[in-house]
Amino acid sequence: MQHNIGAKGLTGEAYNGHAFWDTESCCLPFYLFTNPEAARDLLLFRYQTLPMARERAKMLDCRGACYPIATLNGKEACSLWQHASLQLQPSTAVAYGIWHYVRLTDDREFLWAYGAEMLLEIARFLASRAGRGSRTGQYGFFGVMGPDEFHMMVNNNAYTNYMGQRTLLYAVETLQTMRQEQPERFAALREKTGLAENELDLWRTIADQMYIPLRPDGLIEQHDDFLNLPHTDIDAIPVSEFPLYEHWSYDRIYRTDMIKQPDVLMMLYLYNTSFTEDVKRVNYDFYQPRTIHESSLSPAIHSILAAELDKMDDAVGLFGFATRLDLDNYNRNTRDGLHITSIAMAWANIVYGFAGLRSDGEPLRFAPRLPERWKRLRFSILYKGRVIEIEMTQAGTRFCLSKGEPLPLLIYDQPYTLNEAGQFVPRPQA
Repeated sequence: MQHNIGAKGLTGEAYNGHAFWDTESCCLPFYLFTNPEAARDLLLFRYQTLPMARERAKMLDCRGACYPIATLNGKEACSLWQHASLQLQPSTAVAYGIWHYVRLTDDREFLWAYGAEMLLEIARFLASRAGRGSRTGQYGFFGVMGPDEFHMMVNNNAYTNYMGQRTLLYAVETLQTMRQEQPERFAALREKTGLAENELDLWRTIADQMYIPLRPDGLIEQHDDFLNLPHTDIDAIPVSEFPLYEHWSYDRIYRTDMIKQPDVLMMLYLYNTSFTEDVKRVNYDFYQPRTIHESSLSPAIHSILAAELDKMDDAVGLFGFATRLDLDNYNRNTRDGLHITSIAMAWANIVYGFAGLRSDGEPLRFAPRLPERWKRLRFSILYKGRVIEIEMTQAGTRFCLSKGEPLPLLIYDQPYTLNEAGQFVPRPQA
């Protein structure tokens, strides 16, 4: 049986060896571009534990499959009900991981043999968990906790609604394509899961009518009434009070606009090319001063978006926070073990942040931004049988194709075809 990635590995007992949704949302990209076979194995772990996810959904009075917030073997191991019962992001992260893996590997066999069934059951769970709001008349998720674990039992968490919408649409698209291209497999899957003819129509209806709290000025409200919460000046909190979970009551934490880790900004990272630069800028400027970064995965996400928005002082500072979190004991909890999954985000901080890689659209995009104090940055990635070597300097970036067929790329939004001769792209003038 495949296994998952423990958030602290074997370095400490704080998380009891448990794996979280970090795997699909933060660790998988590293494996997708360095070891696609390992990425496949990580997703196979989720397929092998699908029966436990089905049982968990039943415990929550829902249909389909609900993946656990913390697990060793597929069973929910989190003892805190507000996390185990209210957080839907492990399920949508699994769906995102399948989507990301298939688009970067073209492994359609995995999709038909394993992915389609997981997507079907996750969509079924989301459809049974969603509700139509009395005020908006639109669908949303009520009584949830998003990635920002400082706010519980909220309604219409933007991340949860948006990721739910994208998951439902991808499940519909996958099953419709499967019915056309793999009719025998689709028939077998329909019989195995008892898929009703009207379920796909219901999923599309819920997705099409999903409430996304996007304001005219581009700000996405984290959840209903978030903008009305009392404000906390996070810079005024004494360092002696960190980590907050050990010094503040849950009640005190939950009743302000202070954010533990990126929530709206997390979805702007995962589905980056689906949002305009203006939307990213408005939301970064609003949510960054409210985010305490009490998750090890948090500063890297902010650094990646800061680099994209040419806020290089923020990007470099947050990169230092992300990479030296345990070395300098920033959150005063290194004694509990190292933050193993944040190491994958440190890689993403470099590749998605300073090299500007975007892998959620076609073709691959790059927008290199080397910090002024850095002289050189060099790394390579695997992509659909190709090896691409990237070397960044202050003068510009050289892309070399050392293995594989020519490849179309977008670099600073300009189209190029990368071949064995390579391509040097000067750094844009400020």
